[in-house]
Order: sequence, then C-alpha cells, then structure tokens
Amino acid sequence: MRKVYNQKNLTITVDGVTLRDYMDGASVTIQYDGGEVDKTQGTDGAGINLATNQGMTVQFTLREESRSREFLKALRLRQDNGGAGVTVVIRTGVNIIHTLTDAYVSQPAALSTGDKKMGGVQYTLMSANEESSNMGLDAAIGALSTAAATFI
Repeated sequence: MRKVYNQKNLTITVDGVTLRDYMDGASVTIQYDGGEVDKTQGTDGAGINLATNQGMTVQFTLREESRSREFLKALRLRQDNGGAGVTVVIRTGVNIIHTLTDAYVSQPAALSTGDKKMGGVQYTLMSANEESSNMGLDAAIGALSTAAATFI
C-alpha cells in the first residue's frame, strides 16, 4: 500500500476529468490487489505460491463542497445503470503514473464533519486492470542513454 500526501503535485483524472478539491491533510491511498507471494510445503518439498494480480484500489477524500462530487455521482449512476468502466490516470508528485482501465467508482463513504476541519467524503476507485510507470525514472534513463550515446 502506498500513501500519497503531496496533493499539490498529485492529479487524479477520471474519464478525462481531473478531480479537484481534495480534503486538506487527507492522503490518497493506492493499493495493489493480489499478487501476494507465500511459501508452501507439499509432499514434494517446499515451493512458492504466487497469487494472481487483481488490479488496484485507490481511495481519496474530497472536500464536502468539491466541484468533483457531482461528476462522480453522475459517473456512479451511469455505471449503476450498466455503463462501462472508465480510464483513471493518477500522477503522483514524483511522476509515477498509475493507469487503471475499466475502473469503477464506489458509492461515497460517510461524510466526516463537525471537527475543526471542513467536512470530507471518501471515494474508492477499483479496477482489475492497472499499469504503473515511473516517468521520473524513465526520463532519467533516457537522458543517461542520450549522454552515453553522445559520449561514445
């Protein structure tokens, strides 16, 4: 599980719409589902059991008056009525890109309010299909390859 705290540099784009108004101080949680590795012991000796990758779950909290809540509500209604999953692209502050294809949005969790902070509503996005890439690392490798080619 990975928690992302730097909201200034984080973007979550759902079906082409970039979400806005994250709750102050709330983290975004990105969790890979499945893929666990476990040791096994059978009659033929020790072995490894590798579970199937099952995609990714993303949780984030929007402010109570977020402009993105109506969009997510309409998307949920569309998916509830047989609409297809959507593409979600998450870019973290260190340029790691997570892409979920055929993703679905959950009903929002309970509103948390009444504290010293403004109220917030947590949403969950899930997909069985995900891909991650490190754009910062890819750019660094590309620059090193160019420099090496120039040097040779």
